[in-house]
Amino acid sequence: MRESLISAEMISFAAACDAAATLDELESIWREHLVEMGFTFVALGVHADPLRPDRAAYVFQNYPDEWIAHFSTQRYHLVDPVYRAAEAGTVEFAWTDPEFLQPLSWRQRRILNEAREFGLRHGRTHGLASMLPRRASASLVTSDPDMPEGAYTAGKLINVLVHHRATQMCIAEAPRFAELKRRERQCLELCASGLVDADIARGLGLSVATVRRHIERARVRLGASTRIQAAARAIASGQIKPIS
Repeated sequence: MRESLISAEMISFAAACDAAATLDELESIWREHLVEMGFTFVALGVHADPLRPDRAAYVFQNYPDEWIAHFSTQRYHLVDPVYRAAEAGTVEFAWTDPEFLQPLSWRQRRILNEAREFGLRHGRTHGLASMLPRRASASLVTSDPDMPEGAYTAGKLINVLVHHRATQMCIAEAPRFAELKRRERQCLELCASGLVDADIARGLGLSVATVRRHIERARVRLGASTRIQAAARAIASGQIKPIS
């Protein structure tokens, strides 16, 4: 019964995100939901100056205003240890993990110490896949170091849903690409996931030549010069799923 309730709530939340008309509205939905779950501070978005994100990018957060002003003035986004760890490929980490703390420079340790003075202590960060120019991640911060693991799991799922929607909204005036046919979508999506043509052919019950023909037609239809560009445009236009 509890699993069914959680699923219904998550579906309702996802629907609210899809209905958001602006980034500000989406941020409000995201922030209020996570705070109600018990997270004191939350952050989500690209690794940029939170007060001056690039065009076609976003940073959501409810960190103390004084800290954000200081973070921006000192240009900490260029060396922030949380950003750097996420960019190095660490999938998920707590800000107190020895593996996270050990390689930090003196300046990065100072950033963490300064953040603690503003109540940013018990944080956990996870990386996010993104079609935006900069890398992205999300952080969940609590006043209680013993926050239930289930809350973090739900919080991460919420962050993924909101990030995907925000990314869609950030791709300003995305070009309108021709619609792919079913087999073209299937072949291009499997190609984007890392499968070679022979594996795609076996999985779909097609010949290798047919797979290559579908991918080539998708490339031409999208006006792309390479398979990589074709996959990126298909993702940006919502015709295939983002690469996880």
